[in-house]
Amino acid sequence: MKFFAKSITKVAGSVLLLCAGAAVASAQGDEDPAVPPADAFTPIERYGITYDKPRDIAEFYLQRFGLHRNDADTYEVKHPTDRSMRIMIVTADGLADDSVQAVQWRLGVKFSEGQWQAVEAGMRRKCARGENAGQWTKEVCP
Repeated sequence: MKFFAKSITKVAGSVLLLCAGAAVASAQGDEDPAVPPADAFTPIERYGITYDKPRDIAEFYLQRFGLHRNDADTYEVKHPTDRSMRIMIVTADGLADDSVQAVQWRLGVKFSEGQWQAVEAGMRRKCARGENAGQWTKEVCP
């Protein structure tokens, strides 16, 4: 019986620790795990252009690469601390460049005076070759 009682005590303690850990984790971060942090991207030009819709900003950055909205997947979430902002992750793969598997932009867009504007912009690449092939990097692909 002593063994059983000790086991129950250990299990109950583990359950309490797990529950407490889950509560702390949910209180610490509201960030979406599908949204990589800004420091995972190389900062790029934000431009001073305003648009009617956030996705028009994504289209602008895609066009700079000769791409269109249909060439990319766009994921949009609310900014974790600023209600007037959205974070967009725009991913284009299957590029004509044989050294780059994919390009991804992280765009922080802010709504002000009836228009959207990029206030944060970054880009990273997934290289097709080299020591980091298949992994996202801020570096230029070899």
